[in-house]
Amino acid sequence: MKLRRLLPVITVAALCGALCGCGDGSAQNGAARGGGEGAGGDILVGVIHPLSGPLAPYGKASLAGVQMRVDEINAAGGIGGRRIRLLVEDEKGDSTAAENAFNKLGGSDRVAAMVIPVTSTNALAVRKAARKLGIPSISPTATNDKVTVDNEYMFRACFNDSFQGRIVAGYAFRDLGIKTAAVFKDLNSDYSKGLSASFTKCFEELGGKVVAEESYQQGDTDFGAQLKKIKESGAGLLFVPGYPPEVPLVIKQARALGLEARLCGADGWDNDAVINGSGDGAAGCFLVGAFSREDSRPAVKRFVEAFTRRGGAAPGTFEALGYDSMSLLAEAMKKGTTSAAIREGLAGVKGFEAVTGTITIDPAGDAVKGAVILDIQKDGDRFATKYKATVNP
Repeated sequence: MKLRRLLPVITVAALCGALCGCGDGSAQNGAARGGGEGAGGDILVGVIHPLSGPLAPYGKASLAGVQMRVDEINAAGGIGGRRIRLLVEDEKGDSTAAENAFNKLGGSDRVAAMVIPVTSTNALAVRKAARKLGIPSISPTATNDKVTVDNEYMFRACFNDSFQGRIVAGYAFRDLGIKTAAVFKDLNSDYSKGLSASFTKCFEELGGKVVAEESYQQGDTDFGAQLKKIKESGAGLLFVPGYPPEVPLVIKQARALGLEARLCGADGWDNDAVINGSGDGAAGCFLVGAFSREDSRPAVKRFVEAFTRRGGAAPGTFEALGYDSMSLLAEAMKKGTTSAAIREGLAGVKGFEAVTGTITIDPAGDAVKGAVILDIQKDGDRFATKYKATVNP
């Protein structure tokens, strides 16, 4: 990208916007990003993920999916003959770091689009910058309902908490026949709090009763007091929407305490740190995910085979949603490669056949798609998820 030649144009556009009272100038920025339509250089796409710290397994998994899709696109000739180049920032699981990374990538680096944090809290942290800079931004896995609300530059490849919480509640109440539940939420996580609220509302609307609500904070290691209260409540289900390192400890301590309730979680459980890091207590737990390797669709088979050939372990939800996020951006680039064109393209996605299902982007920027129920079962000397059902919107 020929930065020296672009700077005078950008400066004039920004100054004109200020003099004319046109707000933050995001429309001008969006039109010029990524080298523009005729620049001929690489199309720059930013990625902001946690690549260090406790959430690193999720960020690395999603990035692996994003990178695989970019490699495929470039090997096939790129977008209109132009290669996609990723500029990657580690937000370390910190919302301030995520916001700073967004401003860097969207400012001096001038990316055309972003794949933003995998967690809801950090995705929420970049909302304001996305609108101010006019950069279309898609999260692979940030499910909190507020991520996309009233912001035309925010999108997601995953379903939202309202849908996910409804799926957990319906499966527990209707399919498993469980009528009482407890909720154990992470007070530091917008993801956990949003899912807890959605599950509680839907479970009670179905006729179930939430008999205990407990909470913890990130970094806690002893959950005995809360789990004792949950055990005394007699709940038949314990819903724990969270991430490692806390979730594996909760599962281990719940079983050590003799808690007989069925334990379950959401898409944050679909990671080896939970599935194989929770001891024997993982057996019999279930989760809601966006993806199953057992799905018979050709797109899934191709993805699993291609990912495995790259030398890694078999892919899970985060790899698949990273891949789909980049696929959606590539589909949007058919409208053009400026930020403005990519935003328009994302907003217009209808019936797109992705690895995690058929995706339509609704007017709010949310992906309308199905979810899968996965059981955690013993598989030799390890544990693995087993497909149970697909639930469509």
